[in-house]
Amino acid sequence: MPVTIVVPQLGESVVEGTVGKWLKKEGDPIAKDEPIVEIITDKINIELPAPSAGTLGKITVPEGTVAVVGQQLGVILGPGESLPAGTGAPAPAQAQQPQRPQAPPQGGGPSRQPEPARAGAAVAEAPSGEDQRVSPAVRKLLKEHNLDVSGIRGSGMGGRVTREDVLNHIEGSRVAASAGTQAPTAVPGMQPGRAPSGPAAAPQPLKPIPAPSFTAPGTREEEVVAATNVRKKIAENMLRSRHMAAHCSTWDEVDMTRLVELRSRMKEQVKSTYGVNLTYMPFIMKAVVRALKEFPVLNASMTEQGEIHYKKYYNIGVAVHRDQGLIVPVVHDADRKTLLQLSHDIEDLGNRARQDKLQLNDIQGGTFTITNAGMFGATASTPIINYPEVGVLGVHLIQERPVVRDHRIMIRNMMTLVVSFDHRLVDGTPAVQFLHRVKELLEDPESWLLDSI
Repeated sequence: MPVTIVVPQLGESVVEGTVGKWLKKEGDPIAKDEPIVEIITDKINIELPAPSAGTLGKITVPEGTVAVVGQQLGVILGPGESLPAGTGAPAPAQAQQPQRPQAPPQGGGPSRQPEPARAGAAVAEAPSGEDQRVSPAVRKLLKEHNLDVSGIRGSGMGGRVTREDVLNHIEGSRVAASAGTQAPTAVPGMQPGRAPSGPAAAPQPLKPIPAPSFTAPGTREEEVVAATNVRKKIAENMLRSRHMAAHCSTWDEVDMTRLVELRSRMKEQVKSTYGVNLTYMPFIMKAVVRALKEFPVLNASMTEQGEIHYKKYYNIGVAVHRDQGLIVPVVHDADRKTLLQLSHDIEDLGNRARQDKLQLNDIQGGTFTITNAGMFGATASTPIINYPEVGVLGVHLIQERPVVRDHRIMIRNMMTLVVSFDHRLVDGTPAVQFLHRVKELLEDPESWLLDSI
């Protein structure tokens, strides 16, 4: 029987993707597990394999169209099979667009509104073309605020209206409603129509300022480029995190001197023996996992329905910069791996991320994230939470600073740590205690290093 191609589960919190490119045309033969269509998500591009061998009988969702998880993309036919009845309904983004309200004619006459549907007329159960271009969550938000999607400008793929667009529209309407003109305030003691007596004229400069060498202002050149799909998805995800999580941050300073000395003694031997670059990140990750076990609320998540999920596993995301945009591959089961294994996994994930060779499993299931702005010279930052996680640790440049120890000024290798947390679930006290515990572990690595190698 015909086999349906559907959008698979794309990862936690990812409910839709965009059909980027069909790798096969209708009528082309297909081998089992052969890539047939590219799906663009807010994290990576993935190529879906064919679930069975046969012929691509029908493409139901064209390129550039948003499809939700579980939605049919196409149909694969076996030898001698034909398309079932009803196959090939138009994709959501290709549905006929509803007629938008026309501007009133000149002269102030009332505009003619469309007549309501007559009783007994057939009404389609599927949403209109405009409604199909929004997610179920956006449709619910529109209904709650009695809004028409046609009056909201979309910033998503192909002009699709996102949750952030609706929220911005609501906020803009509130500001416009409360705004009013304010009359200019008269200056006390000043009669209307009379200019105030100003201070004495400034003394003339001793020497005039040289005139510029050019006679006309320079050109105001701009380069306009279209945002890539990955950049659009990153923007949507960042705005979603800012709207959904109650961001708050706390800082602490860490004396990294002992860890700097320890790594300096180990890195050459590790490199020559195992071929692994021993960075500071595996040490930091080990300290974070230990602290998360003591403060499990930082390793949890909170649903929109108010459920709290405490994760008993520790999958730590590491933010990686690449030309296409930021991505967060995940080191799975970080609590069960040694420093050497963590070093290998972090280096491998970073290399594959920059080469755009990550697999879907490499970016799924994260419970907490670490981002290293220090590698670019930053001394402090306030990272955005990787929603639906509730915490992200920012590490920064290690540099020599003068500090006071035992009433003496000395030079130490210092680093600023910052944790951003979701204040809906995480109170300030456990957040501060978590960060301080990470600081203690990094300042005394010998106390826990033996069982981590």
